[in-house]
Amino acid sequence: MPTDILYPLRCFHGFLHEQKERYVLKNTILKEFYAKRKKNPKTVFLVLTPEHGNLGDHAIALSITNILKQCGINYVEITGAQLYKAKQHNILGLFNKYPILINGGGNLGTLWFGIEDIFRQLILKNAQSPIICFPNTIFYHSTQDGQKEFEKSIQIYNKHKNLHLYAREKISYDIMRKAYKNVDLVPDMVLALNKSDMQQKREGCLLCLRNDCEKTRTKTQEQQIRNQAEQLFGNAVRDTDMIAEHNIPVTERETALQEKFEEFSKAQLVITDRLHGMIFCAVTGTPCIVVDSKSPKVHGCYEWIKHLNYICFVDAPEQIVQTYRSIPDGPHKYDNSDLMPYYDKIANDILEILNWK
Repeated sequence: MPTDILYPLRCFHGFLHEQKERYVLKNTILKEFYAKRKKNPKTVFLVLTPEHGNLGDHAIALSITNILKQCGINYVEITGAQLYKAKQHNILGLFNKYPILINGGGNLGTLWFGIEDIFRQLILKNAQSPIICFPNTIFYHSTQDGQKEFEKSIQIYNKHKNLHLYAREKISYDIMRKAYKNVDLVPDMVLALNKSDMQQKREGCLLCLRNDCEKTRTKTQEQQIRNQAEQLFGNAVRDTDMIAEHNIPVTERETALQEKFEEFSKAQLVITDRLHGMIFCAVTGTPCIVVDSKSPKVHGCYEWIKHLNYICFVDAPEQIVQTYRSIPDGPHKYDNSDLMPYYDKIANDILEILNWK
């Protein structure tokens, strides 16, 4: 069999290409950070923000950046995609000694384990950085492997001397405060937004139902939901999703979110089993029925907004028609005045943790 005499050369070429990509990525990130810090010493890394199509994650990032701006804090945004590249090139420790803020969401645990692994690596490789994780949900599968992973996370997280975690609902808070050192309870960051002043003519019903690993409904239940919606709105029933069909760059985030907020604001009713389907309804003043959601994070986050009489839960699809007819006529104004002190607290915590008060 003939020997491939060019194989070593190709390997060397690949090595040089990888080293160049590694250098460029690291240099680009740090150069932006140093430039911003020169103008404003209060500069942080905001990491794990989305470029993918999940609009709930984008809304969380938008709310966080709003709060940072209000605090006079500058930031360099490092998306999840950039973090994965940094992990591949073994440079996740490049943030060490600098403040790291981690985007919130439903990221802790084994449900989305790739993200949990990034958390671990950030914590391990940046031991001298203050790290603040915005409100999250935690979930580890109740299997032997799931519990082993939880124990591993506990060991890694608790070794860090300046790690601060926020839970976005009581179930996660109770789990996290027993396992980790610095834990507090703050609502999902999107509830800090208020988009209920958009004046739109409302028509028809939107179905916003999940279709991923967190889906719990059956095909029969989905058809029942659709039948109930059509009983109320006839042909004026449309499907929508919290996941865009394409990636959303950071530069297009606000435009994409505004389009979704406007879509919700034009609906007479949204039927959903998604957490941020419910939350987008809340912040836009849109009547919403949350159906067949066994997710603890949805029920947990609902506790923050249960005073809103236009957001309702049903246990079964056949309750939709009756429940909708019990919702008071609008317009509905989103009132988050009781929640804003939590966001003031997290802003003050950031300034205090980073010694910037």
